[in-house]
Amino acid sequence: MSNVIRIDRRPRRGNVSPAIIGLLVLIIVFGVLAKFCVYTVSEWEQAIILQFGEVRGDPVTEAGLHFKMPYQTVERFERRLLRWDGSQTTAITRDRRTVHIDVTARWRIADARRFRETIRSTDQAERRLNGILEGAVKDEIAKFNLYEVVRSSNRILEADEDMELSFDIDDEEVDDIDADALRTLGSVLPRLAVGRDDEYEAGRPIVLQNMLTEARRRLAQVNLGIELEDILVKQLSYIREIESNVYAQMNAELQKIAAGFRSTGRQRAEQRLGEMERELAIIESSAVERAQRIRGQAEADSTKIYADAFNADPDFFLLLRRLEVYEKALGSNTRLIMGTDSPLYQLLKRLEPGSAPAE
Repeated sequence: MSNVIRIDRRPRRGNVSPAIIGLLVLIIVFGVLAKFCVYTVSEWEQAIILQFGEVRGDPVTEAGLHFKMPYQTVERFERRLLRWDGSQTTAITRDRRTVHIDVTARWRIADARRFRETIRSTDQAERRLNGILEGAVKDEIAKFNLYEVVRSSNRILEADEDMELSFDIDDEEVDDIDADALRTLGSVLPRLAVGRDDEYEAGRPIVLQNMLTEARRRLAQVNLGIELEDILVKQLSYIREIESNVYAQMNAELQKIAAGFRSTGRQRAEQRLGEMERELAIIESSAVERAQRIRGQAEADSTKIYADAFNADPDFFLLLRRLEVYEKALGSNTRLIMGTDSPLYQLLKRLEPGSAPAE
């Protein structure tokens, strides 16, 4: 038999280097470790490590890249201030006045581990804050009178004492109106208590500070891992009965002030009217005096003119004067019967054309 040589025409596969395989394995292992062992924390976050549901170690508050065991999990919480808005509540002051108050507060998670162990979520934290803050608000308002809860200082009373009401008519300063004689609403308001260092012992800032202190004390007792930053009053309103009473007092006060202004205005108007009448009488008397003087001067000039005319031709002047008298005495429809010896007849005869003048 002859030897047969078979030629394998299929291409041979290249052998994979063990180094490459090892590198790929390392990459896969590092990828898995990076996924399960590396985590990041942002600037506004804090994280806690859970191992089989239990907290391990202190909270991580530093931002950046951190490591954990593969079987551990990460739970993140806010580091920023969170806002709590409660519903409007009704409180009673020390002087038995009922008010509606709406407050808001800012808080943060101070101890993430304790927060996770007690309440776990921000929704549950807000529900716990509802009872704590509303209780602190009601208890502190009950320690102060209504004006101490509403007012912050005595500046409004001090400004009222120095306030002056005045009119300015035609750039002439007239008598001032005494504000104390008009206002009675502010005069009955008591002042806020002031200590030895001229610091207020009551007022809205003091009430808010006491609310914050009391709320922090209650939070410390339950130890929820929450830190309360501040408390602010969004709205404080009276009940309908107090509001109606306040509006009635304000209306009466404004009416009294308006009556004072009207009284002063009438007084000034009468004064101005008297001054105008006096000036008008002076003007009228001056005008009458001047008119009489002008009339007298005119009559004197007229008399002088008549006298000069008479002296120039007495007969002609006498004739003109008679004609003026006859013209005024005789109208257009007047019939006159006269004798031949009448002066008017003699005058008319003398005025006929061709008649000789009488001697």
